[in-house]
Amino acid sequence: MASESGFGGIAKVFEIRNFRVYWIGNFTHTITVWVNRMAIAWLTWELTHSTTWLGVMAAANMLPIIVLGPIGGVTADRFGHRAQLVMATYIGGVLAVVLTVLVALDALSVGWLAVLVTLTGIIRSFNVPARTALVSSLVERKYLSSAIGINSASFHGGNFIGPVIAGVLINYLGISLAFLAYAAGEFIAATSFLMLQVTVPPKQASKQFRVGADLLEGFRYTWNHAGIFSVMSLSLVTAVFINPYMEMLPAFVARVYHMNAEGLAYLTAAVGGGAMVGGLWIARRGRLDGLVRIQSITLTLAFVSIFLFAWTNNLWVAMVALSGAGFGLVAAQTCASTLIQNAVQPQLRARVVSLNGVVVVSGPAIGAILIGWVAERAGVQWPVMVAAAIAIICLVFLAPRAARNSKELESAGD
Repeated sequence: MASESGFGGIAKVFEIRNFRVYWIGNFTHTITVWVNRMAIAWLTWELTHSTTWLGVMAAANMLPIIVLGPIGGVTADRFGHRAQLVMATYIGGVLAVVLTVLVALDALSVGWLAVLVTLTGIIRSFNVPARTALVSSLVERKYLSSAIGINSASFHGGNFIGPVIAGVLINYLGISLAFLAYAAGEFIAATSFLMLQVTVPPKQASKQFRVGADLLEGFRYTWNHAGIFSVMSLSLVTAVFINPYMEMLPAFVARVYHMNAEGLAYLTAAVGGGAMVGGLWIARRGRLDGLVRIQSITLTLAFVSIFLFAWTNNLWVAMVALSGAGFGLVAAQTCASTLIQNAVQPQLRARVVSLNGVVVVSGPAIGAILIGWVAERAGVQWPVMVAAAIAIICLVFLAPRAARNSKELESAGD
């Protein structure tokens, strides 16, 4: 497939009208989410100068998905992925407007900021599973890895563009405009999702709605599916021990490199640049075979790169390391998402995706709290280095298990 043109699977996916409309909304959402993420981190640092509060704020945004994410998967499977996505995204835009007004009026304490971030996390619990599961309804199965690769590249490409926009807005126009940009992005994205032409099977909406039973069904299926469970295990290690480095970046900027928001933009843009390349590489490749092996290799690159980033005091070495980490993390995450969506039964898709979302989104919150607490006492570099070392050890034990299930993961449904 990839040899058909210079763009391989990327060109094929963008020929599909539904995917083009979805991508416009999703990419807009992604860019402004990164603007919002950096603005919240910087505002938190300005209000507290505390790594503990950075971890708490990350947890406030991510922890709700632990409880509500699976429920969001159940409701998306029952009542339609698109409908839930549109509603959640519009509500997210309203919350962003409230945050913008409070910041502009200088009426926001760190406590109330945590409350608004928590509400945003609750909405995200319904947004993420619906938005992720919707992709498989927009493209044929043979283009699934390309579609997910494009979305991953877009998400982390937003990591390249969003922080740059955030840095400019915060430094020159004020942090309230950064939050306003996020609000505008949410409304644009929701309207784009509303334009999608997706047919929801009537049985999904009419079947008896049983939250507890449906949740249990999703948990049981994931636990008993050896391939999916092995992929999620690797995602869990990455989420808890590696991904929290993003929440610690403001502390690295201030304490290690003695810079301002401009330095934060440099580091996050380095991550985004590498990540965008990693996602586009998987998207262009456009094949299922070999994804399990690629996941293990790219995770190794990412874990070692994060260790190097935490070890060095040189900004340029740190940026190179973060580029390698971004490449490895997004390539591995794209592989994991593709393998899971390829192997899962369609009627359970959003529920299983939501469980993976619990791992990917909330895992960093747990890690960020622990790393942030230790960083207050031991400095910010050592905790991140130790976490990366633990992740490398876990990878040595878990990667062979995923390899044993590669045939099932890569060929299911062919």
